[in-house]
Amino acid sequence: MMTPRKLIVVLGAFLVPLISAAGGIQAQASTVTGWAPDARVPGYLDDTYTPFLLADQTGVVHAFASQSVSGVKDKAIVYRQWSLEGGWTRPVDILIAPNGDATLLGVHLDVNGVMHIIFEGPTGIGSGIYYSKADAVVADLAASWTPPLLVGGGSYRLNSTSNSAAITGDEQGNLVIIYSGNKDGPGVYYLTSPDAGENWSEPSAIYLTYDYDLVPNTLRLAMGPNRQVRAAWSVVNTSAIDQVLYFANYSMPDLRWSTPLNLDSRIELPEYWGPSYPALVDNGKDIIILYNGGNPYAGQYVGQGRPVMRSMVSNDGGLSWTGPGNPFPLLNGRSGEHALATDSLRGVHGLFVMRIDTGLSGSNPIGGIWHSRYFDGLWGVPDRIVTSVAPHDVRAVVVQGNVLLVLWREDPGDGMSGIWFSYSILDVPEVAIIPLPLQSASTGISTNADPTLPQSQNPPSASPVNNNEVILSAPSMQKSNPALSIFAGALPAIILLFGLFAAYRLLKR
Repeated sequence: MMTPRKLIVVLGAFLVPLISAAGGIQAQASTVTGWAPDARVPGYLDDTYTPFLLADQTGVVHAFASQSVSGVKDKAIVYRQWSLEGGWTRPVDILIAPNGDATLLGVHLDVNGVMHIIFEGPTGIGSGIYYSKADAVVADLAASWTPPLLVGGGSYRLNSTSNSAAITGDEQGNLVIIYSGNKDGPGVYYLTSPDAGENWSEPSAIYLTYDYDLVPNTLRLAMGPNRQVRAAWSVVNTSAIDQVLYFANYSMPDLRWSTPLNLDSRIELPEYWGPSYPALVDNGKDIIILYNGGNPYAGQYVGQGRPVMRSMVSNDGGLSWTGPGNPFPLLNGRSGEHALATDSLRGVHGLFVMRIDTGLSGSNPIGGIWHSRYFDGLWGVPDRIVTSVAPHDVRAVVVQGNVLLVLWREDPGDGMSGIWFSYSILDVPEVAIIPLPLQSASTGISTNADPTLPQSQNPPSASPVNNNEVILSAPSMQKSNPALSIFAGALPAIILLFGLFAAYRLLKR
């Protein structure tokens, strides 16, 4: 006859693995495999350009875009947030240009939790590069942003398109802006601030085209080790044909730019596409530039001269480069901006819109957004994000080290349907959450406000919003209720204890 003690042991041995398996199913159900189904971001207008994205150290993505708003004649800068737990917040307008549309050009989040933003004012009187800043924890309050300051006059447009500019900074409060200007002729100009945006230098030229038919375009900045700033840009002519890709380095300790280096040029062949839309990143080891360019090689799947993705890499601070190479030989096409983002292991994720043409698989072209990870000197085989609309102008960011968020707009040649997004949880470590500091953006003096308060406890925004909008999170973005997770975690132990107790009572009769 089995004793009570032995029966309890047997029941425990049976129940523990069974309950553990149930717990494993619960954990697996909350894991995203591959890419979440794409969805339209609610609250953006049909003609909104793909927003700029910044991730902070609390697991929040900050999104900025230019968009018309209720009660305002001209386009304003609108702001909102995204998180894996909460989805999208409502968009609120935070900044307007002194006279006309505000065209967003760049954003930067510094180590003190302050957002820095640059945008272009309207053409004519007052045109140029404007700057403003605010604490990230109250960035949704229009009143928290400093009055727009004209820091770079004489911005230069090509064929009525928007100007291009970029901003970044180091850990000591130094900021640098580059923009396409016309102060001394068409070229790339820069200005710096030694005190987190309180004061700015006069614009100076880094590079001049010496030709009014040539204009710098798609300017990019990335911060590297030892306070070294990486810069890249392309040059286009008045016929919008891409000509040259350049790189330069700015040393913040030395306050000096290197001589711009010609990385790639258009080859004079029929139907040849020149270098365009560079994306730039420094992961602390390599400087990586991913861009569109014409395929210079004959006899490949993609015809000679057709646009392919090209990659250049430097591991010595930009002094020498490997490439350009064609890391994805089956893909071709060109659909606007590409994106690079770095994960917690310093792997670099490239996102770009391309297609595989008819012929390889006997089917119609296979299009969409393609994703590849660069690690240890190699690009991985690309996987595809299946999209509901023809995508264009991709931007991306990694948040918490392991969540890759991607945004895009519809190809304007097909239509306009606002902004779309997807995300993937990467197989890399998650970075710990660190609360953002709260300072006065205008003085840098810390306050005692609690940065961990949820957004609903912030004061209401001073800027108008469309009260008829209902902002919903996509179902795939929602995690389970924390209380349910706690209960689910405790359930196996509860069942086990109940079973053991019942068996003990039964045997005591």
